[in-house]
Amino acid sequence: MSSVTLTIATDSLRSLPVGASYFDRSGQASVKVSRKAATDTEPEYIYVYASCDSLQLQCERYERQIRSLRSEYRDRLTELHNRVYSACSQHEEEVEESHNAIGTALKWYFYGLLSGIFATIIIFIKLKK
Repeated sequence: MSSVTLTIATDSLRSLPVGASYFDRSGQASVKVSRKAATDTEPEYIYVYASCDSLQLQCERYERQIRSLRSEYRDRLTELHNRVYSACSQHEEEVEESHNAIGTALKWYFYGLLSGIFATIIIFIKLKK
């Protein structure tokens, strides 16, 4: 664990020129203190910026992982969407084919029935002669 402590006297901070700053670093931790002078519309500000390289690296690692997971999620979602779409299309084709299969079966049934009736009529006509 890295830590840094920066001790500044108040009068030293107030006399710090605009744009200048106090900076200290210890290992991976760093701190920067600067002052913004007062203006007619704004009061005087003191800015303290602290960072730790290991935390920044960890954040960057997490950001890359999140981007990767989002991309993978988007790809999987697209793949699932395509699968559902193709399954729905295939199901609709099967339903249409089953309706056509029943119609075809009925058509051939009636053809057989009519040919049987005609064959019976022809046989009766020949037997009467």
